[in-house]
Amino acid sequence: MSIRSVFLLAAALVATPAALRAQAEEIDFTRARKEFVAGQPRNAANSVLMASLGVRTQVGRCRDETVGTNLLNAESNLEKLAAALRAGTVKDVKSLDSEFQKIDLALAHHHLLLVKAVLQRPRPDNIPTAANDLDRLAFHYERALMYGGAKPSTEQAAAIAEARKLGTEIEKSAAIPGTAGAVVASLEKLVVVATPAP
Repeated sequence: MSIRSVFLLAAALVATPAALRAQAEEIDFTRARKEFVAGQPRNAANSVLMASLGVRTQVGRCRDETVGTNLLNAESNLEKLAAALRAGTVKDVKSLDSEFQKIDLALAHHHLLLVKAVLQRPRPDNIPTAANDLDRLAFHYERALMYGGAKPSTEQAAAIAEARKLGTEIEKSAAIPGTAGAVVASLEKLVVVATPAP
């Protein structure tokens, strides 16, 4: 392997998490919610449509038939929600929160399965994606818990913090630590129980 090849491989490994983080910004339910509350249903509809594209991107990464079906249904529900926002038939923020919560839980479950796959077969090219997927898992799970003004329980908050800590550790070391299985298992107990089918 030439020095140039090694450099390009290293650059790709470093750039992967940043590229995935940029994709994650597409699923911005918070923006849509704020726009709806501010009396801008058309802008909220556009934000919901952008979020549906982000969900579609995650469908392409999915490795589980059931979760993939849930994500496809979530995408379809977002498109319907955008149409309802444009038509002015969405009257309260609770209906938005309910739909966003289901989709966030489905996305958390999706990222959980992606992390578990990397833990089962870690390779140098997929370890950086595990760090990003852990971050996304924690993000979507936490956001799903907070709709309607709720706060995560002590157990939930601890599991989210441990997932973020593990993601940072994986990103810095480019290796899967021995504690990864236990951290993911504790979060899995919470996410799988909470995830309804969208």
